[in-house]
Amino acid sequence: MSADPEIIPYGERGWLCRMPGADDVISVSLAASAIADQIRETPGVTDAVAGIDSVAVRFDPARLSAEQARRLLHETVRAAQCAPNASPREAVLIPVCYGGAHGPDLAALSERCGLSEDAVIDIHSQAEYTVAAVGFAPGFAYIGPLDNRLSTQRRDTPRTQVPAGSVGVAGAFTCVYPLPSPGGWRLIGRTAMPLFDPSVKEPFVLKPGVKVRFTPIDADAFETLKGTP
Repeated sequence: MSADPEIIPYGERGWLCRMPGADDVISVSLAASAIADQIRETPGVTDAVAGIDSVAVRFDPARLSAEQARRLLHETVRAAQCAPNASPREAVLIPVCYGGAHGPDLAALSERCGLSEDAVIDIHSQAEYTVAAVGFAPGFAYIGPLDNRLSTQRRDTPRTQVPAGSVGVAGAFTCVYPLPSPGGWRLIGRTAMPLFDPSVKEPFVLKPGVKVRFTPIDADAFETLKGTP
């Protein structure tokens, strides 16, 4: 990022920054997450929320003027542009059983993309990804960038219930549903690896900046992992 950030009013007590450098969605998303975490600790700031390419800040006008809040957001974004890149992390390896009952949209996706199912699996599993942002539902990670050959729109009609561990694709991202929830992403597989543990301080495995790789497994290996504590 190098351009001057665009900051616009976000209601009467907020500002919204459109992050520069939208052509590098992963770097922009990670910067937005770090900026929101930093600003959220400032006295007078009531909330700071990161999006894929934006940061929204809400403030208490009794403690922080509108201009002070705007300047805080502007200066934090500018400082982030000059910050060094974080050192690489070891990737989280997620075993995935692709297709069949675990990936009900794989066949349709392969036809839509003009690829064989094996080619879709190879493309999806050979890349190393980065968690760009978390949102939509608790612990739901936007993981990318997804290979353009697999880019597709969400389903016209979302499912009312998606099983935990389901692996999906939509737009420029792939995802793993950490918990059962509604969802409209195209499901191509499922993992038996638990991504949510309520007994620990940080219950979700996937957080912004975490590297992710997917590895194909068969149905027998899935059932074996499913029974592993």
